[in-house]
Amino acid sequence: MKKYIKLLITVALCIASGSSMMLAADKEETTVSTKKERNRITKGNKLYEEGKYLEALRQYQEALEQNPASVVGRYNLGLTEITVGSNPNDTSETAKKILASGLKNMEQVANLGQRRPDLASKANYNLGNVAFNSEDYQKAIDYYKRSLRLNPQDDNARRNLRIAQLKLQNQDQNQDQNQDQQDQQDQQDQQDQQDQQDQQDQNQDQNQDQQDQQQQPQEQQLNQQTAEQILNAIENKENHTRARVAGQNAEKSRQRNKNRKNW
Repeated sequence: MKKYIKLLITVALCIASGSSMMLAADKEETTVSTKKERNRITKGNKLYEEGKYLEALRQYQEALEQNPASVVGRYNLGLTEITVGSNPNDTSETAKKILASGLKNMEQVANLGQRRPDLASKANYNLGNVAFNSEDYQKAIDYYKRSLRLNPQDDNARRNLRIAQLKLQNQDQNQDQNQDQQDQQDQQDQQDQQDQQDQQDQNQDQNQDQQDQQQQPQEQQLNQQTAEQILNAIENKENHTRARVAGQNAEKSRQRNKNRKNW
């Protein structure tokens, strides 16, 4: 379907033919038209068709200098500026300014409405194509609708409108899917962080258990040594007591034997 969207605006330029190119039923503006203006527009159209856009642009600018109210001159100037400014190989500031000027001129023609519905319809169509190529599908839809209101027989505008609507629908679906994926990713990241924290806590607990296990033999050994010391002290005390008692008993026995001899 993209083949129906023109990457560069290629709507045919209006061929100037005397006062018929001026605003309809506007005698005052018609009388302003000059031969120089019409010649400039004719030369500009020829240069445009030959692909000499910058030279065509200058011709239309000179036509507007002759007659600033020239709708055809402004439309053709805006169309040429959009063509030059939309060149994907030229991203300079100059190209951006030319494109901005072209959009401004095209908007002025697009707003003429019923005063010049033929050019206003084409201007809205061109603006819709620019918006479409910028992936601003909602704005493109609005321009295509305006174009069709002015010219319901424009099949290109109707086709592009449908394509823009489908593009917008797909864009919204993709945005929803991307948002869902982002939400899922956020949840996964949170879960991963929680799992990582749990693992760290578990590792800390295991390390603490290992430290406790390493300390237990030392404590058990210390307790055993203390117990042995206590037992040795008790045993020494008991031995000392037995020795003292034995000494006392021996002394008593010696005294008794001594007394017997005295008798």
